[in-house]
Amino acid sequence: MRRYFGLILALTVLGAFHLSTCLTWNGTPRDAEASLGGRVVVSAPVQLLLYAGDRFLGANLEAMRVAVAGAETTVDANAAYLIRAHRVVSQLNACHEDNYYLGNALLTWGGAQEDGNEVLRRATECRFWDEFPPFFHGVNLFFFQKDPEAARRILDIAAERATDNAAALRKLGIMITAGEIRDDRMALAYLTQEREQSNDPKLREMLGKRAVRLQGLIRLREAQAEFESHFGRSLAHPSELLRTGILDTFPTDPLRLGYEFVDGSFQLKEMKLELPK
Repeated sequence: MRRYFGLILALTVLGAFHLSTCLTWNGTPRDAEASLGGRVVVSAPVQLLLYAGDRFLGANLEAMRVAVAGAETTVDANAAYLIRAHRVVSQLNACHEDNYYLGNALLTWGGAQEDGNEVLRRATECRFWDEFPPFFHGVNLFFFQKDPEAARRILDIAAERATDNAAALRKLGIMITAGEIRDDRMALAYLTQEREQSNDPKLREMLGKRAVRLQGLIRLREAQAEFESHFGRSLAHPSELLRTGILDTFPTDPLRLGYEFVDGSFQLKEMKLELPK
């Protein structure tokens, strides 16, 4: 048996890799991954086997793949790949710094809010010394989920971990719960600041597109406010903004997701991707 141990091990690893391309994390047939456009995301348990139990190595290698693919993010199979890849890295190593930072930029602000926030939630629990995952998560809770109380709780966690920014984070939480901050303007300032601080040209470009997308939302909301102030009634349909001349054309979303008019207000449209957990 010793003579054939190497061969047996190699066949086992090969079989495991083949199995990973046929099954997802919870055993769903690979047909559920057809939208990945040929990019295979190896599930976390199989990566543990492939890398001899080294989950940190698996997370690092998968995170590098995500960083390379991130520059191409659009509403297509690549978006599905990014969601699954960020999720797998988070399962392997929730503390991975690049994963939570890029996950917030690419997923949360790219239309996959729930998936991006889940990466941040895991990072907040794992990186107990780091103020930035709860800061990002708190901003997202306020802007996307319209939950100022939850946002303040998370921002208080960020403040407890912070050194230089503790007072500013506590003040931000208080202002949010007091209703003194317009969420869209705060979000735009946040994205602009993140873009200016980044030294990565590709990340700057991606954050720039998300800022333009958010500017489009602000323009729509301002146009709606102008319409309702002028006509003294609620906006019934977005087309009224064009018909009355308040808008010449609707803003163009560089991410090609667009906007939606739900319950009488404009929102950023989210990606609708059914992926196994």
